[in-house]
Amino acid sequence: MFFFDRAFRSFFLGGSFFAVISMFIWWLSLSGVGMLNFSGVVPADWHAHEMVFGYALATVTGFLLTAVMNWTGDNSASGTKLMVLFILWVLARFGYLVDAPLELIAILDIGFTLGLFLHFFIPVYRAKLWKQGGLFTKFLLLFIANTVYYAGVFGWLKNGIDLGIIAGLFLVLAINLTMMRRLIPFFTVKALGLGAEKNSKLLDGLSLVGFLGLMIAAMFFPYHWATAVIAFPLAMVNAVRWKLWYHHRIWKVVLLWPLHVSYGFMTLGMGLYGFVGLGMLSESLAIHALAAGGIGLLCSSIMARISLGHTNRNVFNPPKMVLWVFIILVVTSVIRVILPIILPEFYNLWIQLSQWSWTIGFLILSILYWSILTQQAEQKESAIRL
Repeated sequence: MFFFDRAFRSFFLGGSFFAVISMFIWWLSLSGVGMLNFSGVVPADWHAHEMVFGYALATVTGFLLTAVMNWTGDNSASGTKLMVLFILWVLARFGYLVDAPLELIAILDIGFTLGLFLHFFIPVYRAKLWKQGGLFTKFLLLFIANTVYYAGVFGWLKNGIDLGIIAGLFLVLAINLTMMRRLIPFFTVKALGLGAEKNSKLLDGLSLVGFLGLMIAAMFFPYHWATAVIAFPLAMVNAVRWKLWYHHRIWKVVLLWPLHVSYGFMTLGMGLYGFVGLGMLSESLAIHALAAGGIGLLCSSIMARISLGHTNRNVFNPPKMVLWVFIILVVTSVIRVILPIILPEFYNLWIQLSQWSWTIGFLILSILYWSILTQQAEQKESAIRL
């Protein structure tokens, strides 16, 4: 059962293929070519929920459930336990597509997020690894956010759908930003042979407080001027931190520059929320800068790198076509976020082009990494595991 020996295999591959399938179905729904009922959920709500709790959370799961086993030495997310968690994730995604009873989907999906929290929390608790408290707290809040979403779907909680989706998005972003804080400076120094990592506790603290403030603003008053007061300084703080981590030689390393670009899109999304608060832009543009440009590019690059390292392959020698995956996903984000601002009269065209470029990018990624994730690799002492 080597496929379920570590979470990265199943959840990276499942998340990547789901990114293809779900976006193609979303294109069918928007274009009117084919309409699914999505178990009675509004198509736009299905799309938003599945991009957060389906695709993005799958990649986060693959990375952090693998990492927590390395940190603690606890065989907590492996074998049958991991397989059951993966099946819950798959069935919840599949349920919407076959118009399964919404009650069943809710049980499966909430069960998945609860299982994710427990698979991370229990080994951390056993090892008393309290420095990971921020991460297991975010997983607990994701379980609550998903529950809030379904409470809204069933009509039990007013605005529960929007609150659950936005909270879920920002919690996934918070996890991603935590990962970036650790990985971008480390990978940059390691790949380029630089000196010590460049970090600032002041910038870290300001970013953390500001991001929490923006999350609250986005959940409860996205179009209020107070959102701009929070968003613009937060974007400036993250832009300074991005510059601190940047080095001009990152563009020579295929699995490095996408991390920096994804952080750039997240910073852009924070800044765009400022214009949302001033009533100058649609919130959708800020969300897609954070999600498509930020999460999409980050998660694909994390999958590309970690899959190599943890299958005893050289992270500095990825499949050659993976470069085109990242280029396509950057173009996708530009089409989805930037072009609607410049040429809003072609908005529908930009939406469809971005849907197709996203689908093509992740399809190539899925094909490239199929054999890497489904076949056992030869053990090598010199392998780079990151």
